Parts: sequence; C-alpha cells; structure tokens
Amino acid sequence: MGQLIDEDDCEVCVPFDQEWIFTYGDLVTLLLCFFILLFSSCKYETMKFKSLAASFKPLPAGTPYMNEGKDSIVEQIAQQLEESELGDDANINVEEKGVVVSFKASAYFKADSAKLNAKAVKEMSRFSKLIFLLPNKIQIEGHTEKTQPENWDSTWELAGARASKVARFFIENGLDPTKISVKSFGSTRPRFREASPTQRKLNNRVEVVILPE
Repeated sequence: MGQLIDEDDCEVCVPFDQEWIFTYGDLVTLLLCFFILLFSSCKYETMKFKSLAASFKPLPAGTPYMNEGKDSIVEQIAQQLEESELGDDANINVEEKGVVVSFKASAYFKADSAKLNAKAVKEMSRFSKLIFLLPNKIQIEGHTEKTQPENWDSTWELAGARASKVARFFIENGLDPTKISVKSFGSTRPRFREASPTQRKLNNRVEVVILPE
C-alpha cells in the first residue's frame, strides 16, 4: 500500500491523477525556448537597413519627430516619401555613400532645361522641410543621359545646372548653405542601359544624398 502524506508536510500537493501537469509544463517551457532560439536566429532584410540607419546621428532636440517613436532618419525619410506625392517620381535607396533620394528630371524639368516646373516647386518645398530637420550634410548630384542636350555645350553643364538649381531652391527655403555640396556627373554614371527612350529618360535625374556623419 502507498504511504500516506500529511498535508502539513507538503507545500504543494497534487492529486495522483493530475501529475501530467508537470510533464505538460516542461513541454511548454521547451517549446518556448525553441521558438525564442528560432526567432533569434532569423535574419531579416531590414537588419542591414537598420544597421546603416544607426550610423546616422539622431535628430536634434526639440524637433517634432522626437515624440513620434521613429527610430532613425532613414526610416523617417522613407515614411515621408511613402506618405507624400513624391512616390511616383522619386525613389529612395540606402547605398554605401548614404541615403540617396533620386528625382526623375523629366517630372521636374522640361527637356534640356534647368528650370524647375510648378510641380517641382511644390514637391521640393515639401521635401526641403524634411531635410531641413536633418543634422547631416547634403550632397546634390546631377545626372543625364548620353544624348547631347540642346543649348548646352555638354551633359556636364546640364547636369550641374540642374543640381545647382535644386541646391539654390533648398537654400532659399531655409537650408544652411554650409551643409550643401553640388556635383555633376553628366552621363558618366547611368543607372539604366540606354536601349530605349524610356531608359534614357530614367538616367536623367537629380539625386539628393544624405551623407552619414
């Protein structure tokens, strides 16, 4: 016969027909450990994005973004572009040189022109308010297709004029001129093969590069 156990001598007494709860508890604990290990070993595409974002300085104190729970400057720019009308004519990439926001020249300039159109003024005004808050320096790059532009001696002049026009616009909207640099690459750095008129148009662009500190 089994030995009787005094309830006063046992801190936790479990009826014999419910001892399975100990095995169940061990099983749940093991499953929890398994899923924790599984989650910690996963690698997401966003990890590279976030690691580069961490290299940027945080926003200066007192900006309206400090209390919105946003992690990084990179994510803020990406979110602003997604929420604005810039999405169709601009795209953002994280590259080794920094955060590159590329604007299609065909949407903001007339053909072979360095004058901002009405749409460009509206969209660049919105974008300038975003980069105004950044502590980082801004590099503005001009790019063109290989076709010789009319009324310009070379693609270098056209690309440089467009980049300079965007830089001047930002400065007139309050951006510190000491934070801005302008570069012209002409047609030397195409992003697309110029096998069609559409691809050639895509190589006409102005890129705003937010440089890491």
